[in-house]
Amino acid sequence: MRKQFDYTTVLGCDDKTVKDLRQVWPTWRLLKPELLQHPMLVICDAQAGDGDYWRHKLRFLAEHPNMRTTLWDWPNTDDSDLSEMTQRERMLTSFVKIPPAMVETPYWLKIDCDVVAFAPGNFVNPMWFVGKYPSLIGPGWRYTKPAEWPGMLDKWADTVDPLCHFPGLNLPEPTPGQETIATKRVCSWFMFISTAFSKQVADYCPGRLPVPSQDTLHWYVAQRQGDTIIRHQFRNDGWQTISSWKRRKIRIAEIMEQYGPDGGCCG
Repeated sequence: MRKQFDYTTVLGCDDKTVKDLRQVWPTWRLLKPELLQHPMLVICDAQAGDGDYWRHKLRFLAEHPNMRTTLWDWPNTDDSDLSEMTQRERMLTSFVKIPPAMVETPYWLKIDCDVVAFAPGNFVNPMWFVGKYPSLIGPGWRYTKPAEWPGMLDKWADTVDPLCHFPGLNLPEPTPGQETIATKRVCSWFMFISTAFSKQVADYCPGRLPVPSQDTLHWYVAQRQGDTIIRHQFRNDGWQTISSWKRRKIRIAEIMEQYGPDGGCCG
């Protein structure tokens, strides 16, 4: 590694995901304590509450020595073109807009709030940073859904300078009823993103995202530009995404029994 690798953990919280984060946090704290050695930025849904509301909701993170929050209130407009935007799209958009403006480290780490740490151990490989630094490091994923998105992104990028100077992906046109399309890509339940790269992407998207998916957009831009993308299965490093609250609760109880007596706020 040419220099000490540093990153900021970036989380996105609304009224639902903050409950997930509160449930999984004891596993992060216990098994991945190195997270406490790096800055943390929590993007908080301003449409759920103000700063006092979020300070109360996130009090379980008070032990983090370098944690800050920011309110996300977009779109705060009556623009009819944005009126049908879902909560999911709103919060995913924040990962395109906020980190480039606020992160001061070379990379930032997006972790979904339903991700459980189930084993101790390092999750950064120095060999990732030998040669050209990657724009993205994330779990490999074999398809994109909906199947129309890569074509939509090709058309969008053809209008954006300098993306238009790189060849499009030009994947086969989806057939009627086709839900997914094969793509050698990454997903972002656990992803390191170059801060410089994310600033480029934010500059390309001053308004609404061309597709309502942060990781699809980041992957597409890196792929089209010919940037380095590293596909790494972070499950091999003791991380697991579990969408079901019930299954997550059972898994966390098993983890805390195995590694530590204090389950904290896992209930």
